[in-house]
Amino acid sequence: MPSAGPPLPPGILVDEEISPVYNPKYFYPAKPGEVLGDRYQTLVKVGWGVSSTVWLAQIEEPGSVVALKIANNNASFAGHECEVEEHISTADPSHRGRSIIRTLLDSFQIEGPEGSHSCLVYPPMREPLSMYQRRFDEKKMPLPLVKTYIRALLTGLDYLHKDCRTVHTDIKLENNMVSFEDPTVLAEFIESQLEKPMAFKVDSTGRPVYQSRSDFGPLKSLRSIPQLVDFGLATRLEEDDDWGVWPIQPDHYRAPEVILGIGWQMPADIWNLGVLLWDLIEGKELFQHIHDEQGRYDAKLHMAEMVALLGPPPPEIMQRYQDMREYPWPEPVRREDDRLCETAEEYFDGPFFDNNGRFIYEDLIPNRTLDDAVSFLDEEERDNFVDLVKKILVWHPNKRRTAGELAAHPFLQPKQTITLFSASACWWTVRRWHQTAGSDVSAIVISNGMYSWVRLCMQTIQLDFGLSS
Repeated sequence: MPSAGPPLPPGILVDEEISPVYNPKYFYPAKPGEVLGDRYQTLVKVGWGVSSTVWLAQIEEPGSVVALKIANNNASFAGHECEVEEHISTADPSHRGRSIIRTLLDSFQIEGPEGSHSCLVYPPMREPLSMYQRRFDEKKMPLPLVKTYIRALLTGLDYLHKDCRTVHTDIKLENNMVSFEDPTVLAEFIESQLEKPMAFKVDSTGRPVYQSRSDFGPLKSLRSIPQLVDFGLATRLEEDDDWGVWPIQPDHYRAPEVILGIGWQMPADIWNLGVLLWDLIEGKELFQHIHDEQGRYDAKLHMAEMVALLGPPPPEIMQRYQDMREYPWPEPVRREDDRLCETAEEYFDGPFFDNNGRFIYEDLIPNRTLDDAVSFLDEEERDNFVDLVKKILVWHPNKRRTAGELAAHPFLQPKQTITLFSASACWWTVRRWHQTAGSDVSAIVISNGMYSWVRLCMQTIQLDFGLSS
């Protein structure tokens, strides 16, 4: 069992302490070897955020390893995340995209010194795509691998949008994770923690803060499966006339309808993924000048780049923009500068267009086009990619292609037999989980859940992505 490693100087900031909003009373003081929920024994801290920490934990008897997300006692996302993920996991388990959506295996509450904490249990994953990318020269993954991942994520979004009626709202490299390519990677990582335990410090309140370990070592193969994760900000839109109006999405990936305040639905995720294509293929953002000199997000600059790449918005978008400019949100939203805003125009410092639909800040429009932004593919691939992008990055949300339609685009189809994944590798994972499950009934439930996940991954790989076994 991993134990505490060497102490760190009390004056240095460790992991969650780096956050400007860090308050130790909100975080649970987890430590290695602790048993939570009567059955999950913490092994090593592998991640952290402003409102949670993530640990690998083992089920005491069978020894199966899970990822345990321990939410802060003031975190409002945990209950919402559980509710959304339970809905996602049961909407249509037979859909090929179900295997590309990671949902929880279990959840429970624990009591900490300052209140109650929600704990969410997940299958363990290797790392987010942002880290996975850095394992390749110049952060450029092999193009066949990128295409496979994009198609997989689109298949997952097809399930999320059509069957679950849910918008993720926060698609970024950090929220796309890849599975372990080989069961031995996780086993060897845990073994290494015995030899070199986590360093830690005790803060001024007496809370132990452990230094996380998130590097699982060099890749043994490319047989990893991508999954969309983190549904803490996801929104369910049950009816066709349900709309979201509040601000969503990371700055670089924010859709125009969000900035303009004209209401958003599932197509906002499609825009988000379209912008993400540059991160995956080129290793850099499509929108490169969206922050001011102080590093703050500037929607005027962002909108100016959109106008440069796409041309001016169509009249119907401008009409809706004018109609909804003064439309107040159901509740005010607080900006990072602590200002309460009641409209998108207030929140994003508009207006952006005059009554004639002309962009007010024409001097900010850079001299670049969408075609110019694609410089990293040969001619045939480039033409297909531009055609794909022009079906995604469209001003009018209803004119963007759906995830299911985009997954069938020629750019994403395999040209040759690609053996990045194999059914045998998936089956090995299934056997590993069953062997470690033993006879504990509750562990078999989790093990069977993992079996279903891998079986669906195999179906997705073989039937939907054209990969050989």
